[in-house]
Amino acid sequence: MQDQFLSGFPNLSSSPKIIFFIIRFFWVLRCIILAFTSSQIVQYKKHKLGGGEMKRGSKSLSDLPVEVILKIFSLLPTKDAIRTTILSKSWESMWTLVPNLTFIEWKFEKRDLFMNAVERALMLRGPADIKEFTLSCEVVGDAIRVNTWIYAVVQRNVEVLSLVLPSFIGPISLPRSLFTSTKLKVLQLNLRCIFRVPSTICFTSLRRLALSSVVFSDDKSAQKLFSGCPVLEDIFLYSCNWANINLVTISVPKLLRFTINEGNLTYVKGSNGCCIKVVGVTLAYFSYMGKFLDEYLFDDSSAHEVEIFPRPTKRVRQPSTRLCNLLDGLSSMKHLTISHTSFEMIQSKTSELLDHMRSFNNLTALILGHVVDLGCKGLLTFLQKCPSLKYLAFCEGIVLHSDDAKDDGMLEPLPPCFLSSLEVIDVLKFCGLGDERRAIKVLLKCAMVLKKVNINWRSVQLMQQEPMEDISTRLLNFPKGSENCEVVLFVP
Repeated sequence: MQDQFLSGFPNLSSSPKIIFFIIRFFWVLRCIILAFTSSQIVQYKKHKLGGGEMKRGSKSLSDLPVEVILKIFSLLPTKDAIRTTILSKSWESMWTLVPNLTFIEWKFEKRDLFMNAVERALMLRGPADIKEFTLSCEVVGDAIRVNTWIYAVVQRNVEVLSLVLPSFIGPISLPRSLFTSTKLKVLQLNLRCIFRVPSTICFTSLRRLALSSVVFSDDKSAQKLFSGCPVLEDIFLYSCNWANINLVTISVPKLLRFTINEGNLTYVKGSNGCCIKVVGVTLAYFSYMGKFLDEYLFDDSSAHEVEIFPRPTKRVRQPSTRLCNLLDGLSSMKHLTISHTSFEMIQSKTSELLDHMRSFNNLTALILGHVVDLGCKGLLTFLQKCPSLKYLAFCEGIVLHSDDAKDDGMLEPLPPCFLSSLEVIDVLKFCGLGDERRAIKVLLKCAMVLKKVNINWRSVQLMQQEPMEDISTRLLNFPKGSENCEVVLFVP
């Protein structure tokens, strides 16, 4: 049987890539030996290997301690570990014992070589545990074979399992034992098909769940999946389709990180998507990027650090409302990174929602992406709700058109944080244009307790009408509402 598996591999000694492989292998070998020389290798002078003793001064690769060999293999890609069979006959099946196995189909010349490599690794290692297992391949009429691999990996107490199976036809049915694994800590699934789960789900050790391109079949399946992860700490969802679902509740007490990226996902016209409620958790981090195809509500929950990046969409009213509802549910956040287009979107259709939104009393840092118009009514209304803001950053630059400030150069309405808490302002990608200078002038005049303003010039100034030195001098001489304010210019 072993010879049958070996016959599936190409003649590695004749491969044109073998010279590069050998160089890389011996470089890794040298690093390992140097690391072990002063301590561990000495302890193996009498270590038995293959029935004999390792003698001082032995130069045979096969005489290296098993621990050293496995350490070398663990630093090599799985495909390169397979190639080590040409260096020593005793290593013919040694690579199958490494704790981490990665099989990516496109890295193999032919599909049959890939399939044989996976089965050889699982068969020759026997009952030895697998710590991490990654499988990325097409599934073309051989779903049963792939399921058998997954079952074998789960039986070997795998802790980190990553499956990228983009070509399943029809609903996918993974082994039931996967969903009751007591050892699995990280599960990453990229399936691109309807995802159905068994009647029993109990991931007692699962800490991270990452789903990509998954299509949830119904409310019960989705709810059952998240309810079966009692110690989950990290959820990552990319381009997942919730169109078949009306409502799902995520209530995982230990959840710390929740990331949602809709990617290029689209729903059929008329679909309102799903309502996803996050209940009773205190997150360290929450991130959203998409067109608000679905609604995300935080009920009796919070997040300390939040990132929100809405994507352009022809629909405006519904995404604006969902954005406001999301922000309202995250009112206890401390750090917010958000695109300025969010406030423009709110301003255009549903500014009244901001007026009724609760205050963000804990928010101390606000980071704005895209070029910011300081006179945006949506932004100014939001700042009215941030009485404790201490840090404000404009990552892509800032402008203020002439009619956006009162005649005395003050913003209207003036956010309360400008009077009592705002201490540091960062302005990046500054070009020195008139609208930019006007914005900074208003900031300096309106912020009464400001301590520092950092202005970073762009490496290439666009449409600059005056020398950089003259503009810098004018910036430093702008009147300031705070006597203790320092303006620092960073010139490339």
